[in-house]
Parts: sequence; C-alpha cells; structure tokens
Amino acid sequence: MRVLLINTNRERAPQPVIPLGLCLVATAAEAYGFKLRLLDLCFSRRPAADIARAIAEWQPGAICLSIRNLDNGDYLATRWYLPAATNIVGICRAHSAAPIIIGGPAVSIAPAQVLSCVGADYAIAGDGERALPELLSRLEVGSDASDLVSVCSNGSQAPAQPARITDLQVNLSAQPCRWLDIGRYLRAGSPYPLQSKRGCAFECVYCTYRFIEGDAYRLRPPEMVAAEIEQAHRRRGVRRFEFVDSVFGHPPDHALAICEAIIRTGVRAGFGTSGLNPAGATPELLKLMKRAGFDSVVSTPDSGSDLVLSRLRKGFTASHAAQVAAWAREAGLPILWSFLLGGPGETDDTVRETIAFMDRALGPRDRILCTVGLRVYPGTPLEKIAEDDGVLPAASDPLEPRFYLSPQTSLSRLLDLIERAPRRAQIIHLHALQQPLIAWGLRVHSTLHLRMPPWSAVPLYNRLRRALPGGRINPTA
Repeated sequence: MRVLLINTNRERAPQPVIPLGLCLVATAAEAYGFKLRLLDLCFSRRPAADIARAIAEWQPGAICLSIRNLDNGDYLATRWYLPAATNIVGICRAHSAAPIIIGGPAVSIAPAQVLSCVGADYAIAGDGERALPELLSRLEVGSDASDLVSVCSNGSQAPAQPARITDLQVNLSAQPCRWLDIGRYLRAGSPYPLQSKRGCAFECVYCTYRFIEGDAYRLRPPEMVAAEIEQAHRRRGVRRFEFVDSVFGHPPDHALAICEAIIRTGVRAGFGTSGLNPAGATPELLKLMKRAGFDSVVSTPDSGSDLVLSRLRKGFTASHAAQVAAWAREAGLPILWSFLLGGPGETDDTVRETIAFMDRALGPRDRILCTVGLRVYPGTPLEKIAEDDGVLPAASDPLEPRFYLSPQTSLSRLLDLIERAPRRAQIIHLHALQQPLIAWGLRVHSTLHLRMPPWSAVPLYNRLRRALPGGRINPTA
C-alpha cells in the first residue's frame, strides 16, 4: 500500500520546526512494509499544486496529515491553523478518493472535535508509530477499524484513547535527514530536534502535554540519544540540537545521564532545551549541562508570585526559582526565562511581584520572554477556571483560540507595567517572535555558527524596536 504523509505545518516564525513526530511515524510505517512518501509543505510556495502533483505521481491508498498546533497561542497576534488544515483536506479530496487520516499533537488534544472540524475520515490520538500501521493494515484489506481504541472515525461518538508506546528503547529513530530537506531547515536557523522522553508528571492548569504524551514518563536510553547526536553531527554536519521534551531536568537522574552521555560522545555542538522546569533543576545538573554544551536554555517559572504559582499548579515557589537562577549563574549558564502574565489570581500587585523577581533574581546575561494571556485549551483545568470566572465568550468553539486574562487586571495595565520594568531591555514579547527581523537574525546566527544563544540579542532588538515609529507595544493591536 502506498501512503502519502503530509506535513501541514507552514508556520516559519520565529523559525521553521523540523517535524520530528511525522518522521518517527514515517520510519515506523515503512518498517511495517508500507511504501511511504513524505510531502513537506513548510517551504512550499504553491501547496495546492504540490499536493495535487504528489497525489498524481504517488497514487496513494491512504493520505495522512500531521497537524502540529491548533494555533500559535499568542493573545496579541493570534493565528489559528485549523482552517488551513481544513483547506488541505479539501485539496486532497479533490484529487483522491483515498481515506484521509489526521494525527499529531493538535489532534491528540481533542481528536473527535478536530476530526469533525477539518473533515477527515480518521483521527489518531497519541503515539502514531504503531497506531497508524494498525489502521493502515485494516484499510488495506477493507476490514473494520472501529475496535482500534486510539482511532476515531468521522461520525463516531466513541472517544479515542491515546496510544502510548511504553518502551521507547524498541522505537526506531526518526531519521529526519531521510525524509526532509534538512539543510533548508538548518539554514533557516532550526535546531535539530531530540526527544529523550515522553510524558509529563507536572499538573500546570493550562498545559496539554497530558493529552499528547500522558502523565507517566517513558524514557529513552541515554545511549540511544547520544548515538542519534553523533550520527547527525558527523554524517550530516548538524551543529545545533534542541531537546523537545515536555520538561528537561525531570526526572533528575535521567537528565544527568543524558548530559553524561553527550559528554562521552566528544561532540562539540550547541544544545538547547525549551523546558527546564525549576522544580527539577539542581546545581549538579546545571553544571553538567554547561559541560555538555548547552548554550540555549529556556526555563518556565511563569510567575514570580507565589499566589499565581499556586493557582497555576506549578509545583515550586518563587524563592526556589530564584535559587535556580543563582545556580545557573554560578554554572555560567544564561537562561531565557518565560513568564505567563494574566493567569488565574493575577493582579497588578502580582505582576509587580514578578517584575521585582526579574530585577532581583535574574542575571545580566539572562533574557526574559513575556506572554500576556493564557490560551484556554479544551479539557484543561484552565477551561473550568475560565468558565467559573466568566471570561470565555458564550457558546464559544473550544477549538478556536480562546484566552484567559484575569478579571482583576487589564491588558493595557499589564503591558504598561512590563514596558516600565527595570529589566525592560532584556524582555521580549511572544508576538515579537513573528517579526521578520527575528527570522533574519536567526538565519544570520545559523550561518555564522555563533555559540551565543540567539535570544542573547534581545537588547539589540529592543533598541531597534524603540527607534522605529510605533515601536511601543499597542495593546489594541
């Protein structure tokens, strides 16, 4: 059976994302004996024509679409991605009678709802490496697939139970260099994605990782991760890697083992992670990360107020996050600190606490990413909080971008407080990452192979922003 896989993610701000999950599924389905072709629409100038051409040339018996995100999660500059996915389904229908299957992180959040929205035939929830081959095998022989618990079909009322691969040691490598024009991603500044585990044991009220990967950690052996790094570095010349785990540093023993395995390879490359949770950070881990080559670390305290941290269910206090910041400075590891402002319990006073935390705890080489307003995803505790607080539009579609902003403050006051913060030169807002200047800077950073983290240039960006007309953030934009 011929199968066409399509990467529907065309978002390239601040940089394109290598579709790791889709490559994993492609490698797994090929191992089951299916003939695969992967169409990557990320850089396509004429996606409709490219889809039509791929279908005509490949004549697939099934078409599989990967949907990475429902939206960009940005209250100030929102982009909703499901209409584009719906359009892609329509293009496929116009050129093929093959069944259309959807999967990916966005689908796992609300499989039946996303399936109904985009108009595909089947949706897979959770890990797709085994679930997709099982579904394809049924479709190939025309047998019923209704008993596949991780699959829902259009019109079915039965909820899908997310598939979970319990032993990642037997899982195949993604091999993205086989399936993609990896050089194009690397030239655009995209790091090579690494996954050392799946699952998240934390209970943040806004997060969807429990739907996507579950709440139990499933660990990859550090030696497998190290071997993947060696292969990509020595055979493909990859110089920058990023761990895309839900959190990095938890469980602590596994994170330490990953760093030690990297050190043993002798690979001299830049490593990053977007999820260093203060609850799992230790002085030993931060020093070992520095030795391993980590130079672009994002940590997610979300707030400097204990009241807000408790309402978000972060699992640590502001004083612990401050201690982690001190350990990082001692290790020589600058960090991009991410804060979510406007969540449950937020007031002008708690925002001032967060700003005071930034000023007191963070170092001169640290940078700050501020997001105002929290995306309300269906099924999360935040959805119930938002309903109780009356901040959601009546009869709103849970798949459309909806945001929580504390009724005890306002958007204009939040932005004004941030704009007047003592560390404002070190602060960048989430919506600024969509600016062309940021994408250009990332390409330059990649071309010159700079070892400093790309976000270290935030003060320069802010000087340029303030020098331009309209450089001050407009809360009504």
